[in-house]
Amino acid sequence: MFWERITPIYTDRLTNAVAASYQSFAGYRLSGPLVVCNCPVCMDPACAEILQQTPLRDISSRHLAEYTNSAHGYDRDVIERQFKYFLPRYLDLIAACDPPSSLDIDTCLTRLEGYRSNWPTEEVAAVDEFFEAYLEACLKQRELLDWPVGPRLTFDSGAVLTMIALAGGDLEAALRCFENSPDPGAALHMASLRGEIRWRNGDPYYDNAHLASRKQAASIIGAWLRQDHLTDRIINAASLLNNQDYDDILEIGMT
Repeated sequence: MFWERITPIYTDRLTNAVAASYQSFAGYRLSGPLVVCNCPVCMDPACAEILQQTPLRDISSRHLAEYTNSAHGYDRDVIERQFKYFLPRYLDLIAACDPPSSLDIDTCLTRLEGYRSNWPTEEVAAVDEFFEAYLEACLKQRELLDWPVGPRLTFDSGAVLTMIALAGGDLEAALRCFENSPDPGAALHMASLRGEIRWRNGDPYYDNAHLASRKQAASIIGAWLRQDHLTDRIINAASLLNNQDYDDILEIGMT
């Protein structure tokens, strides 16, 4: 995504969700060295030292991205506790549209997978609430980029859905949040995502390369996007937007 072109949108709900995450995970501290890969293409000792010495809320996206890309292993005794220490800062940076990953937001939180089955209720609720609050805020993004094929949305809400799916989040709850979000923003993003629908054995699926091994998630998103009542919302969004710059995107959503 073109993050340098995106201005984050903070709703009260998103601001509160980020603050709540710092409270929910406040009990975790870094003890001992970071468990990361120290090979030449992963994390160097200087970066590990910066992550350990910098106050949590001051850690940069660039340095935390090194942790994202270098912490390959996982266990519930040491590594999970270290990850939970960093997690509020992850969510804080994602809310700021500055995701700490060199592979973009889609795969930024894959180490969360399994959290809904294994973590304490308060921690699960904090993550779930962040996902919905962030998605809801992102659906207000309407900035456009000019492409040879015409204007397209700068912000890709499908990447947020993919992040939630790969993190093991409640995808169906996220889609309900999407559906309950106000138009024209939500309808505009629905139209944009319909352009990424493909068909497999006669059934729709959302085509995102990161979901290639998550066919069920891709199918859930695709089937949701093809609902007839969403088409009605996309049609109605034209009059709400009253801006012909969005016509190409809305037309994609009507087919």
